[in-house]
Amino acid sequence: MCTTRKFAAVAGGIALTGGLLAGGAGAAGAAEVAPTAASDCGEGWYCVWTGENYTGTKAQIAGNNADLTVYPIFQKFKSRYQHGRNCDFKWFSEKNYKGNSGVIKRGSKLTGPEIRTIKSNKWVNCV
Repeated sequence: MCTTRKFAAVAGGIALTGGLLAGGAGAAGAAEVAPTAASDCGEGWYCVWTGENYTGTKAQIAGNNADLTVYPIFQKFKSRYQHGRNCDFKWFSEKNYKGNSGVIKRGSKLTGPEIRTIKSNKWVNCV
C-alpha cells in the first residue's frame, strides 16, 4: 500500500482511469455518480466525494502524491473515508508535502457542509 500509486474515480461501479498524475504518482479519472455510501470506498483507498453524506462525484487515491491540485475534486470535497489497508493517511495543505498537515487514521470517516482541501498526501505509520 505505501508504495502503490493510484488514483481513480468510480461511476456506477466501473472504475475509470486516465493519464498519470503529475510526477508519475498514478492514474486519474472522474465522473458524476448516484448517491453512494462510505462503504463504496474499496479497501486500500482514500476516498472523497463532492457532496455531503458520500454523494456526488467520488474520487480515490492510493500512494504518495506530491500534487493533487491538478484534480479539482481534492480542492473542494465534503465527505471522506480513509480505507487504507495498513497505513494512516497524512494530508498537506500545500503541494510537495508542505504547509499544515494532519494524520487521518485507518477507518476514519467524515461528512458535513464544510469544504475540505488536500494538496498533497503521504501514507504513514504503515504496519
